[in-house]
Amino acid sequence: MFVQYTVQSRRLEEFKNPAKPDADHIQKVDHMTTAELNTDFTAKARIRQVALELFALNGADATSMRAISSRAGVTVGLITHHFGTKAGLIQAVEDDILSGIEQAIAYKEVDANVDGVVKALDQRLLDHVNKNPLVVAYLRRMMLIEPGGQGSDLTARFTRMALRQIKDLRRHGVASTSRDPEDQVMQVMLVQLGQLLMQPFVHQIAGNLNRDPEQYRLSLRKTRG
Repeated sequence: MFVQYTVQSRRLEEFKNPAKPDADHIQKVDHMTTAELNTDFTAKARIRQVALELFALNGADATSMRAISSRAGVTVGLITHHFGTKAGLIQAVEDDILSGIEQAIAYKEVDANVDGVVKALDQRLLDHVNKNPLVVAYLRRMMLIEPGGQGSDLTARFTRMALRQIKDLRRHGVASTSRDPEDQVMQVMLVQLGQLLMQPFVHQIAGNLNRDPEQYRLSLRKTRG
């Protein structure tokens, strides 16, 4: 079951006033206190949450199992017991990230019509992103700064997930069947994932143009036509 990676009563500074979209910029991610971790998570989930946090802040390659164990208040042996290797822990973190996003964008019968479905999907994705700033920081780190790191195949898994969603929307008559699903995946990835990953750049560009960057956050995609 997906663990909600919510930082209570906070949002990342980068969503409001980003400085620069590089490794230093990602250091702005807030982290949970030890008390919050101990209260909100089981040991296994706490390890996963701490790994998410440290990977997002420092990168997976620069984060040791000992650093994770110290932050989580567990032994390295317990991490190994639950996840095997560091690569296994990375996969577990990414499993939860992808599971949460896939649940957020899943088609629901209650979405009454085509426009309603697309708007509802995009709103659920936006809500999920806003509630899970560490996830966003992790995606930016692993997909832009450290792509292809040990244990991570995030881009390939995202692509497969997007293709599954498009095929599901086509079956329900929401996405057009006059275009190849692969082309639709490219459009969705560029519009949705591209905006998500590039938001710090968007903030800077909007600032240079004296525009409100909130106008250019995740926007409604086109799935038909």
